[in-house]
Amino acid sequence: MSGNNIHQNHRARIRETFRKAGVEGMPDHSLLELLLFYSIPRKDTNELAHRLIETFGSLRGVFDAPYERLLEVEGMGESSALLISMIPGICRRYAESSQARRINLSEPEAAAEYAVKKYLGCRKEVFYMLCLDALGNLLNCCKLSEGTPGSVLVDKRAMLETAFRNNADKVIFMHNHPNGIAAPSKEDLTVTSELAGLLAGVGIRLADHIIVAGDETVSLAQIPKFKTLFI
Repeated sequence: MSGNNIHQNHRARIRETFRKAGVEGMPDHSLLELLLFYSIPRKDTNELAHRLIETFGSLRGVFDAPYERLLEVEGMGESSALLISMIPGICRRYAESSQARRINLSEPEAAAEYAVKKYLGCRKEVFYMLCLDALGNLLNCCKLSEGTPGSVLVDKRAMLETAFRNNADKVIFMHNHPNGIAAPSKEDLTVTSELAGLLAGVGIRLADHIIVAGDETVSLAQIPKFKTLFI
């Protein structure tokens, strides 16, 4: 049997395993190997899949890796790096579309879960405002600003205009710390205080400010010494 036939049979077995067992029935390196079939059509991808996981520590680490870092791995080409870089954004879009029904974020747990999904795979610091009706139903999720991995600036006038445009009764702020922990910084507290004052002046309540770092979240409204910002 030629090497090419062996290679084709191996690919067929991997695909058949996925069809029968799904994601749950396959180890991480096999899932990555299968994905790479579609950017590397005529070469063995098993070794590269193992090399990627060894380099970045886990399957999640591979998908979170910047495009430029992926290209540094031996055997990676532009098509493969682009394909892998697309995965977090596609997953995020899928999570958002699966929540297309009316979403109620009146409970802190629901808001935190929504925030984690929104930042899935996000490598830059992004500041969102969730516009809610009086019952806590989500009217719109609005991006107010996007910055570097460590900082972001919010246009206060644009924030107020966005809240009015969406007829918000109350809002929730959320932003992420891509390279850190979910604990609020001094700057986070200053910005929250300033924005809360502006909103209160026009009759819109700030319900919470959620900070996300990976799977971890911090709700400032749930921290006793910050509760006065959210009255």
